[in-house]
Amino acid sequence: MTIMKTTWFTGAAMAAALVVGPALAANPIYTGGQSGSYFGSFGPLLLDVLKKEFFDYELKTSAGSGENIEQVLSNPQAIGMTQTDVLAFKSAQNPAIADKISIIRNDVTNECLYAVTTEANQDRLTNWGAVAGYARRVRFALGPQDSGSAQTFQLLQSFDERLAEASKVSYLDSTDAAIDAVINGQADVAFFVQFPDPSNARFERLNDAKMVFVPVVDRNILRQRFADGERAYVPLEVKVTSAGLLNWQGVEKIVTACTPLAYITGNPDMLPEGSTERLDQEEMIKIVREVPVSELQPQAGWFQSMLDDLAQVSEQGLEKALQAVDDARESIAQ
Repeated sequence: MTIMKTTWFTGAAMAAALVVGPALAANPIYTGGQSGSYFGSFGPLLLDVLKKEFFDYELKTSAGSGENIEQVLSNPQAIGMTQTDVLAFKSAQNPAIADKISIIRNDVTNECLYAVTTEANQDRLTNWGAVAGYARRVRFALGPQDSGSAQTFQLLQSFDERLAEASKVSYLDSTDAAIDAVINGQADVAFFVQFPDPSNARFERLNDAKMVFVPVVDRNILRQRFADGERAYVPLEVKVTSAGLLNWQGVEKIVTACTPLAYITGNPDMLPEGSTERLDQEEMIKIVREVPVSELQPQAGWFQSMLDDLAQVSEQGLEKALQAVDDARESIAQ
């Protein structure tokens, strides 16, 4: 009798352990900061697509594009959201990345490159040629060193000899802290990468502070290509202020370089052949690639207005802007 009770108790305990034991962890989708658009706007839409197909993923915050790439390298089943130019930069530094990471898609939207300075610097820092020309003496402020903005800046330095001379570069806790440094006179130029949404509070604040936008575009930037020949950057005309906010001598629109937002994951070949994990990975990639792009784009007013405001640049207009950049760079070099 005692034996039967002991056996029953042991079996019941084992059954209970099976019931309350820890569930398998969901695969992560690395986004960015909790207040950012990756986490708040784009991540949830990707999560919905995956959950409809019974994939188990969850959103994870991170320091940004650089960290997201590293996380996917460490865990092939993870998904990361990153600026495509940052992925290209990392791949150039470590060619093995191209074999270990798959781009699921990079056609959802673009992020654009911005530089801002004060009114006092407006006449000297008229375009990116002038910024690069003065780079050795200009004080630059950026967000965290692992952020997409900081990685982009380092990429620009890698192919621009004048910009590479910049030695007064401060990496701060956030993009807003970098902007504050310029407003407070502790830096001359803040550089950041952002969705071109002029209704965003950051743009409103920049306009309230009467900051000057410096277009980040030149011939070197537009010549950058990926291994497959695709352009790393496209020039777009973007709004930098919403209607009614421009109450000073600033501009409403600029032409600047923009780079696609990429969804990345581990190459399925990194997982055991024939395994459930590899089969799921292959199917996940296929499903996300085939879903209509509209299902991955926010329906919120800010995003739709942003799409409406983006404009291609005419060849004549772009050439005029690029020539002005060339002239500024050459005049400072003399």
